[in-house]
Amino acid sequence: MSFIRNAFQTMHPAAQVVMLSCIVMTFMALAAGVGVLWASGGDAAKMQTLMQQGATGELDRSAVLAMNNANQLMAFLGASLAFAALVGMAFLGRFFLHAPALKMLGLAVVIALGMSPVLDFTYRLNEWALVPGSDLHQWAGALEAQAMVLTKALLAFSGTSEVWAVLFSVAVLPALCEEWLFRGTLQPILVRATGNIHVGIWASAALFSAIHMQFFGFVPRMLLGAGFGYLVVYSGSLWPAVLGHFVNNAGVVIAAWWMGSTWLEEGLEPQPLSSWAWSDWGTALVALVALVWALGKLRRDGSPTGYLDALSKEG
Repeated sequence: MSFIRNAFQTMHPAAQVVMLSCIVMTFMALAAGVGVLWASGGDAAKMQTLMQQGATGELDRSAVLAMNNANQLMAFLGASLAFAALVGMAFLGRFFLHAPALKMLGLAVVIALGMSPVLDFTYRLNEWALVPGSDLHQWAGALEAQAMVLTKALLAFSGTSEVWAVLFSVAVLPALCEEWLFRGTLQPILVRATGNIHVGIWASAALFSAIHMQFFGFVPRMLLGAGFGYLVVYSGSLWPAVLGHFVNNAGVVIAAWWMGSTWLEEGLEPQPLSSWAWSDWGTALVALVALVWALGKLRRDGSPTGYLDALSKEG
């Protein structure tokens, strides 16, 4: 076993990334099958119906949640654990699972909430940069439209009982499983490969954004991923990033439940700045000030030393 582990540890970093990608894609395919079985209860007729609905984008909420849950647990968390079995837990800093300082958890919440105006502004720039009217813009727009249909179907609540299942699937599992893969597994590989914390953080954040296949939001999602990456590095723990990710996703679910159909029609995409009230500008300013303060506090009170020390062990 030590021979196999050594072989994977000494493999070229690019090959390690390719190997991890292959494991993720394989597990994604398996997760799709498990999701269909989960949603259909093993009934062949229901399985065929689900596959037809999936091709036309007409899956009901329960089927979407089942498939999403299977994908999160198998393709993201499962792939991370499978890769760790090959290279050794210590090679990945043991996923940085030790408890962080409580203040780091507080900073994670402030950063997740304070990013809101930055995400809004960069979404506008991102869409503009794809050149409206171009083939690239039309292709990205089609992907966004598909994602929007799915999102609205998930967030159209008829009762409070539905909120918990959606919150678990859309906020809890992605926060845990996606952070485990991108900040707990991929980022350490890239930091080791480049010898540079910042390159590792931003490269893993770019891949994190790309895998969502929503390119109007590529830049804002990359910025969010980088923020989570810096939380892991400066706190030395994965949990602040998990909490920040949860707060970001849960905010959307709670807003949709609390404000209902009006928010679904108006709140999922940035509204024209001309429609902003003074309260909107004031909220954005407060969020930006809080974000700058939290990032400064993270840099002053945190340190990358523990993170780098954990990665120095070959295992």
